[in-house]
Amino acid sequence: MLKFLRQSRTFLNAKEPCCIVLGNESCDLDSAVSAVSLAYFYQQSKVIPTNCETNTKFLPILNIPRRDYPLKTEVHYLFKQYAISEDLLTFRDELSEEFLQNNKLVLVDHHVSALWKNAVAIYDHRPRDVMAKVADDCNVNLHVVGSCATLISELFIQNKFLGEDEQIALELLRSTIVLDTVNFSAEAARATPKDIEICSILEDYLKAMDNSLIARNELFNDLVRARSDVSALTPAQLLRKDLKLLANDKAGKFKIALPGFPLPVQKFIEKPNAAEDLQQFAKENACGIILLMGMFVDATDNSVHRDLGLININGNRQLYSLIKETLETSKEPNLALHLHQDCTFMQGVFYRQDNIKATRKHILPIVKNILDNFEN
Repeated sequence: MLKFLRQSRTFLNAKEPCCIVLGNESCDLDSAVSAVSLAYFYQQSKVIPTNCETNTKFLPILNIPRRDYPLKTEVHYLFKQYAISEDLLTFRDELSEEFLQNNKLVLVDHHVSALWKNAVAIYDHRPRDVMAKVADDCNVNLHVVGSCATLISELFIQNKFLGEDEQIALELLRSTIVLDTVNFSAEAARATPKDIEICSILEDYLKAMDNSLIARNELFNDLVRARSDVSALTPAQLLRKDLKLLANDKAGKFKIALPGFPLPVQKFIEKPNAAEDLQQFAKENACGIILLMGMFVDATDNSVHRDLGLININGNRQLYSLIKETLETSKEPNLALHLHQDCTFMQGVFYRQDNIKATRKHILPIVKNILDNFEN
């Protein structure tokens, strides 16, 4: 794996045929590990997408600027355990536009992209977005499972690409599945039968290589601590740490930001300079409405807690009210929101979310549908 990553850096902005394996813009552990592991699989196994030439080189890309890598605390932590240093990784802002436009793509952990015409394959674990554009000859692999890493692991297993040389990739994938499924917690209900089956198969192979395989509970707790360790991050950095942006050009280029935190929103808004950093964040991203999404896992009992905050910073009042009402009355899913009556930070509305099974993956389509159909 390390040799491959070092070599892949030489493919960057080169003239030879290259296929970019692109994770999603949140660059969480699932996205980063899935992109790196899939590119490694293609390059080393020679099992490649049908629309790629046999001599194609595969370049994994973390879909964030390099400056934001320290914000991905769990990614940084896990990669460091396997000596994957930052200098071995390639980031979105290192790609020239010409290189990006002239090469093929594999989209990982997302399937909505402005670059859809270049995509030769897609691996995603979200329900299909009806608005997503996909090329006719693109190999689409969309399966609703707990982790995209499960789908990438399945490729390794199906092609019997499970030797000792692949140990790092297999351990990274297994770690990601454990974190994404909240260690297969029944309460979180993130794991599907496929996640359980694939993780068990990975563990069988890994145990045969190394009897000292870390236990799931210990692994999960280590990753949760790493993800939650945001003590050194400012509110401005936290807003960029796990960010989704939605836009609707038809409705006058309205943009909505959905930052996710590994801590409660109620804790975020108590941080020094939170209001100032939110104002600056809204200005930099040209978004008038911000939906803050907090989540943390209590390591003592693996219980999951979620909350939301909706703030209008010079955004469209009608759109803000529509989002507020829709979230409060949503039935699919029912978010089970309870208003914090005494919280008036920046004149926003703040909720405890009792339906912990509803993640950003479920809430984002609700907001996107409002935005897609909104006319000023």
